[in-house]
Amino acid sequence: MAELSEDELKAIRCHPLKKGLKHFRTTFRSRYLKSKSANVIEVVHRLTYEAPDGEVQDLMLDLIGALQNQPAARVLRSRIGTGSLGGDIGTLYGRLSANQEHARHVGPLIEFVLNDAKDRDIWTAVFDLVARPRPTPQPTTFPPSHPSFTSPPSHPSFASSFRQTPWSFNTGGFEDTSEYRKQVDGPLTQELLPSLRIDIPDFVDAVFGCVPQLEELAETIFGLCQEEDTPIYKEGSGWSKWPSNAKEGDVLEWLQELMNRFTVYVREHSTRATDCRQIYRGPGIYLDGKTPMKRKMDVGFTAGNGQSRTDSNTNENTSTRKPNWSEILVTGELKSNPDQDGYEKAWVDLATYAREVFRMQDRRFVLGFTLCGSRMRLWHFDRSGACGSSSFDINQDGLAFTRAMLGYYLMTDEQLGLDPTIQGPEGKRYVEITRGGHVERLILTIPIKKQAAIVTRGTTCWRAYRDTDKTKKPLIVKDSWQYKERPEEGLFIKEATNSGVQNIARYYHHETVRVHGEIDDTLGNVRREMMKACGRTSFRQNAPKKFGPTASDSQGAAVTGTMPPPPLLRKRSSSSAQLELQSSTKRSRTSFQSKEPEKPLYTRVHRRIITQDAGKDVYEAKSLKGIINGFLGAIHGHESLLEAGILHRDISIGNIMLTEDEEDGFLIDLDLAIRISNDHASGAPSKTGTKVFMAIGALYGEPHSFMHDLESFFWVLFWVCIHYEGRDEKGEPKRRIVPEYEEWNYANTESLAKIKLGQTQEEAFDKDVDKRFTSFCRGLIPCMKELYWALFPKEKRWRSEDRSLYGQVKKILRKAKESIA
Repeated sequence: MAELSEDELKAIRCHPLKKGLKHFRTTFRSRYLKSKSANVIEVVHRLTYEAPDGEVQDLMLDLIGALQNQPAARVLRSRIGTGSLGGDIGTLYGRLSANQEHARHVGPLIEFVLNDAKDRDIWTAVFDLVARPRPTPQPTTFPPSHPSFTSPPSHPSFASSFRQTPWSFNTGGFEDTSEYRKQVDGPLTQELLPSLRIDIPDFVDAVFGCVPQLEELAETIFGLCQEEDTPIYKEGSGWSKWPSNAKEGDVLEWLQELMNRFTVYVREHSTRATDCRQIYRGPGIYLDGKTPMKRKMDVGFTAGNGQSRTDSNTNENTSTRKPNWSEILVTGELKSNPDQDGYEKAWVDLATYAREVFRMQDRRFVLGFTLCGSRMRLWHFDRSGACGSSSFDINQDGLAFTRAMLGYYLMTDEQLGLDPTIQGPEGKRYVEITRGGHVERLILTIPIKKQAAIVTRGTTCWRAYRDTDKTKKPLIVKDSWQYKERPEEGLFIKEATNSGVQNIARYYHHETVRVHGEIDDTLGNVRREMMKACGRTSFRQNAPKKFGPTASDSQGAAVTGTMPPPPLLRKRSSSSAQLELQSSTKRSRTSFQSKEPEKPLYTRVHRRIITQDAGKDVYEAKSLKGIINGFLGAIHGHESLLEAGILHRDISIGNIMLTEDEEDGFLIDLDLAIRISNDHASGAPSKTGTKVFMAIGALYGEPHSFMHDLESFFWVLFWVCIHYEGRDEKGEPKRRIVPEYEEWNYANTESLAKIKLGQTQEEAFDKDVDKRFTSFCRGLIPCMKELYWALFPKEKRWRSEDRSLYGQVKKILRKAKESIA
């Protein structure tokens, strides 16, 4: 432990800590030292030596931030540099937030603080902590691009010192496209296929086990179905009115009649009867929603009273209003051929419906079912992927079918997947956060963004304000599902704000969402521990086999190659046991099999971030000047962020914001940001971005540089000029779809890189600018041509990093601004 000099001791005495660390002590003790017999050293050791969760990391960062703000930190001189100790503490804060400093190293300091040690001991521990040796940062000079521009460049020396998280793309990254099924189905299949699991043991119990008395009620009602004068179910033959041809219309009629009967039985034998659920029959009806191309859905369950599950309040007459995706509670897909249960088509159709529900509702997960002939399979979709039960014949296992349909009918909104942390009636919805030890209620007003994809971050944003704020100063609430391995976006925003980064959305609060006291993650809280490491990864042809408790039969294929966790600690219902018996002996006769190698499942954690700056989308700009101001501000923010040691890496049209008066712009979304000193990947399986805006080198897989982001700004502005038509006669923003560029969404990365390379040839670029720019954006043609020459000199990509490019780009934009003012 370092000894303090007389000057240091004097500074500490003159600037005592007093109550500067009280909040940390109070919070830590209330959460982790509730018992009087708790041993501080043991508790701190356990929390810091094990991988700390987000809450523990937040507390550590709060402690470091509180120390940095103490007067003594500004007076005490650095022992490892030329500035103050406060500067060293700020560097430590950055290392901790980027997971470059292990939590265990902070343990001794935490112990001193919790034990109310003397100020000199606390500051000595701080000196020791900031002086710890750490890896030498790698140089940030970017290697030259590959001269051929046709394949990923090879840079052995760079690759050996820097590992990137690989890119992946999903259906949430589409821009300005019609989203026809022929366009979406392929990407959606690839989005889900690596995480698809079927034949999940205990699926039925885990999904429906949360419904009180469901098992007893299902057995009662199934018994009544067999006891009537004219039984509607008979052992051996099945449901009496089941249409043997399994035609869609006939099945829907049968299902509606059966559910009407079930509803009567429920009212007679249960106090849990509800009028808010009903069968949805709509194979010929287009559901309203936010997708450019309308979708139909065969069957499902809906909010029977027309109640919407969206953020918006509606005063429409529900008797005349068209059905809406915001009302769909359970999705369903019908096929007449039972063999189609084993084909891709059935589950991809169902996934298409789940994607629309995610787009329109505040969902943690979506439930659904496929009914192929008389074979039924139950499904669950969340941000980690899709999983399904074993299939079973509803005529051979009528009790399993009865339980499933009654379960969907009786489940609460939360049990069906809606987010219980978003509370209140339509038009008065709110979330509650704990900030500075106090609960704050944030009223959600306008939904800004909701990502249309399944296996993704699922980013959703709202405008909001504090319910105690009479001025209703706007805040932005952002929910997303981040990979557990990725550094928290909230920590980056907090660090950027504390470091004085300009033109970046300013920090207000962040937290990991909890549901019923548990961290809300996909493989734990959402799936309730029942689908982590079991089930097959694809549909395969299976020979009939005897039912038996072998490892392969009862547990399925382990995802990670290890033995799966034990089943849920509760009695297995008779219907689910029957379901497994039937499915084990009567698998699908034909199959769809993945060609991809089996991949592990990754959990995603539900994060909530609140920032202080509200703005508007570039596509809402009223003038060309407003567009230019937005880009100038965002580029300045990117440069300021880089100076603070953070690289953004996700420049897209949705992340460039205009201020309300359109006099400035700023950058949002640091979910994919990294520290430029990082010499390792985060450990997350992939990172997602908007493909059409990516730089050519990034599409080829080059290690990411700020030069890639500057090129992305170019492609975003180019895209805006191709698609944005200004305001219509009602004053609403207007944009168009251009088929040639719509295809950019669906090309693979190498093909898109080649398309963009062709686009950067002077003749092709000039032709497209002159021909394709909208009439509203034609005033930016000279600006775009100058930017083209700055970013692609002599029709080539840049060869090395050059910070002066920031100045060149901003100078061109300012010149354009003056010319159109």
